[in-house]
Amino acid sequence: MRASWLNSLKGRLSLVTAAVLVIFVLFISGALEHAYRISLAEAKQRELQLHVYTLLAVAEPDGERLYFPPVLPEQRFNQPDSGLIGMVIDGSGKLIWRSASAISPRQIQLRPLPQGDQAFTQIVMPDAAEGDAEGRRYSSFRQGVAWGLDNQQQFTFAVLEDAAPLRAQVAQFRSTLWRWLGFGAVLLVLVQWLVLRWGLAPLNTVARALQKMQRGGSDTLQGNFPRELQPLTDNLNLLIENERRQREKTRNTLADLAHSMKTPLAVLKGLNFSADPRTAYNNLIEQVQRMDAIVSYQLQRAVATTPKSILRGVEVAPLAQKIVAALEKVYRETPAEVSLHCPEDTLFYGDEGDLMELLGNLLDNAYKYGAGRIEAAIKNHDSDRGLHISVADNGPGISEDQWRKVTQRGVRADERQPGQGIGLAIVIDIVHSYGGDIAVAPSAMGGAEISIDLK
Repeated sequence: MRASWLNSLKGRLSLVTAAVLVIFVLFISGALEHAYRISLAEAKQRELQLHVYTLLAVAEPDGERLYFPPVLPEQRFNQPDSGLIGMVIDGSGKLIWRSASAISPRQIQLRPLPQGDQAFTQIVMPDAAEGDAEGRRYSSFRQGVAWGLDNQQQFTFAVLEDAAPLRAQVAQFRSTLWRWLGFGAVLLVLVQWLVLRWGLAPLNTVARALQKMQRGGSDTLQGNFPRELQPLTDNLNLLIENERRQREKTRNTLADLAHSMKTPLAVLKGLNFSADPRTAYNNLIEQVQRMDAIVSYQLQRAVATTPKSILRGVEVAPLAQKIVAALEKVYRETPAEVSLHCPEDTLFYGDEGDLMELLGNLLDNAYKYGAGRIEAAIKNHDSDRGLHISVADNGPGISEDQWRKVTQRGVRADERQPGQGIGLAIVIDIVHSYGGDIAVAPSAMGGAEISIDLK
């Protein structure tokens, strides 16, 4: 179960996003709680500072001591165990005054502060009334004050407030925060699941299209696929189409071979060596040579087609120049003026051997049957990866009857017209294997122009 979950794209994405979500929630909750604590502490500090200012306003000097009225303006100072305690200590740290709200003043130990200094801290004070060994936590604000004309009297005013309400407020905030963050996390998980299901739906569409094709419902992957998956589906369709064409090519080649062998085999069966041995022997040699030519031809046709490349393109210009240079050496006794037009960025998306067969046979025929002038043009189509090839010469050309016979399906090696060798038949097979078109027309130079458009 674990392996299948990790082998699923949806499972992997869900696991990663869930982990990121947990880390995010923990970070956000910690940051918000920390900010809330700081905000409460600053507010409490300002509040306790105001209480210190209140005590400073009502304090009156009495020798080395300070006098406070019996009833203070802040009523909580007057109520025992109200949670708000006011006190004053002298420069030596001796307690000289406490509010009526302080029940256990002897248990409070505070350090004096110099004039003008302030300190806001958290202190723990044992609670003798409740027997609490850990004590109660208080928020404490102290301020150093100098009294007298020469500031000879140093006092520290301190206000303490029970921190339990503050802690309860933080706990309530934490509870509310986790409740809403938990609800938001569940909602995000649901949204994430819906987004993953919607985002990965095209992959399910591809899988269903493959299943439909495997069951014979269609010959290609059909569906409205997103832009990112379109190259994948196009290449899969290309592989499927190439495989289908290759199967069809193999069947046709076998059928052609079997059909072409019928006539030579029938002649061989009718040979009579006893009546005329020499004639029979000559016929035997002729038919064997004929069968060898047929087999060679069909083998070349069978291997001439390889699936179109879907990974990279073959640079056409260097290959075409290499073929022209080789043919110039072959036909150096009957040279031809060759005009080759091929942009440097022209690419052929297929097998390099197929391209060599196409250009080699077309240019070889132009050298062989032309009268000294050849024009070749090769370029990519403007809209896609297709290729256009045209080769023209100034020879006698090809008649419509000759072209029709060569391009008809079922023409055998022993039925080809003189002057139209095996090369042109291979060219036609290669063109058809790439789903292209081939046509012939009179050239501007008076000979023939063969045009090929590959898809």
